[in-house]
Amino acid sequence: MQFQREFIDRIRREVPIESFISRFVPLQKRGRNMVGLCPFHQEKSPSFNVSVDKQFYHCFGCKASGDLFQFVMSYERVDFQRAKEILSEYSGIPIQEKAKEEVERTELLYKVNKKALLFFQENLRGPQGLAAREYLNSRGLGEEIQKSFQLGYAPGGFNHLAGKVFNTKEEIKAALEVGLIRESEKGKEPYDFFRDRIMFPVFDLSGRVIAFSGRILGPGKESKYVNSPASSIFDKGRTFYHLHQAKESIQKSRTSILVEGYLDVIGLVDKGLENTVACMGTAVTENHIRTMKKFSDKFLLVLDGDSAGRKGALHAAELCLKEGLDCFVILLPEGKDPFDLSKELNRQELHKLLENQIPASSFVVEELLDKADSRALPEKKRRALDNLYQFLKGFNRDSDKEFFLGLGARRLGISMDAVLRDYKGGGAKFANPKSDNNKDKSAKRVSGPNPAEKCEREIIALLVKANHLFRFSEELSGLEFLDSKSAFLWDFIYTRYASEEEVSPASVISSEIPNEFKESIAPFLISEADMSPEDSVKVFKGLLNQQKLFVIDKRMEELDSGSPMDDPEHFTKLAYYKTEKAKLLEFIRNENSGVR
Repeated sequence: MQFQREFIDRIRREVPIESFISRFVPLQKRGRNMVGLCPFHQEKSPSFNVSVDKQFYHCFGCKASGDLFQFVMSYERVDFQRAKEILSEYSGIPIQEKAKEEVERTELLYKVNKKALLFFQENLRGPQGLAAREYLNSRGLGEEIQKSFQLGYAPGGFNHLAGKVFNTKEEIKAALEVGLIRESEKGKEPYDFFRDRIMFPVFDLSGRVIAFSGRILGPGKESKYVNSPASSIFDKGRTFYHLHQAKESIQKSRTSILVEGYLDVIGLVDKGLENTVACMGTAVTENHIRTMKKFSDKFLLVLDGDSAGRKGALHAAELCLKEGLDCFVILLPEGKDPFDLSKELNRQELHKLLENQIPASSFVVEELLDKADSRALPEKKRRALDNLYQFLKGFNRDSDKEFFLGLGARRLGISMDAVLRDYKGGGAKFANPKSDNNKDKSAKRVSGPNPAEKCEREIIALLVKANHLFRFSEELSGLEFLDSKSAFLWDFIYTRYASEEEVSPASVISSEIPNEFKESIAPFLISEADMSPEDSVKVFKGLLNQQKLFVIDKRMEELDSGSPMDDPEHFTKLAYYKTEKAKLLEFIRNENSGVR
């Protein structure tokens, strides 16, 4: 709600986090941060850090992190509403609950979105929409589909909405809030956010327009899609594209299909799969899964078979398993997406392809074990088991843990007894602590990120702290992330950046992404190093090159452990990767020495 957001923003602006936390935790200055003994686990040496500049905390022991509101909820063991009341009492800042005004304000937000939709639809049908209609028709999306999905077109130019579609000050203010227009830095009239894009409206479960996604016409250097920013009526971490239209079909079949893009949804729906939805330009979240559980008993993940698709499927499948939603993975041929296949295959062929379903449990274990099997070297089996143990941190029931340990044991050719002893004994560094007395020891046993993960998380942290580095977005989009958490975070921050939302350490830590991702990036965000823009570019380029080396080393390692030595293709691929690595090392040496 508008008033709630104003209160939250004012608290963050006017109540220093270090002042509030120091009432409960003695803090000492260390560099630009404050440190103390963590209030959330027992420890003898201080590992609890509070960033004065970035206004969030992070414990390097138990990994607790968050903003001021999260601290109050965790320390006082209260919900968000009570945390607001505590901070209001402490600061003297009123919460300002105004129910009638809020209702009227919310209705106005729906109204401006509806007016914008009618404007976009009118443009698609008119002379200005000719190029957009031709593009849609070339992709097999004719007039019937355009009307069915209520597609529109935002014309080029900056001044179509303010003062023309939105005529009053109240409407213009509401349009600013939902992101249809943006304030001009030069003090001029607000300008249109969506320009020369095909518009996909997003509806809530009541059929009201809550957001838009705009797609460029054909290839280009701009972001392919830009989305409305989060608002009081639009939470992209809970919203599915097409769920309003699909919910009846989902409830009847108790099965839902998740794809990556809006065109993928349209392609499958056109082939009779009306129970298809997509996330709003971000990875699947716990809230997405909880929303879907209200309608569906079975979730089908239909994703590209490339590395990025498999990582996205792994993340979504893990969440489904932890939330208790029956889930199956369908990996498409590499280089093909659901929309492509919907145009190449007839309805019967497409439905048959979607019958090749992998149970999420089998898929997750296979991905976590990283292609290791009974023939793998002991070192690779050890790493595979560590990945599995890490995954099991999210489960509370022993029966669930033993099920997945059994799958892993059979895959690796190790006895279940040995794996279970390892997990519960000294090797079980990822087992959940049973009591508060074990928390400090458990925290010390958990290993940190490996060098490749550290490199990728430093890349993400630099982007968050130095937004000018987003000019390397095109190169980053082509990276093959080895760390699934970094891949998720890149998708998350780039979506925010492309939607012109705030990207900062505080905004990431206070966002609604799952805690495991906040914990993975917080240590890198809280570091004190300040760099000039020139130095940050130099460091960033170095990290990108280092990440590419890690990818090559990973591929060579997979060849050594995965393919027979007498396979001719083994040596061909190995020679290729060695050549690529030599070229990259030579390039790095030239860069460091100033040679061009």
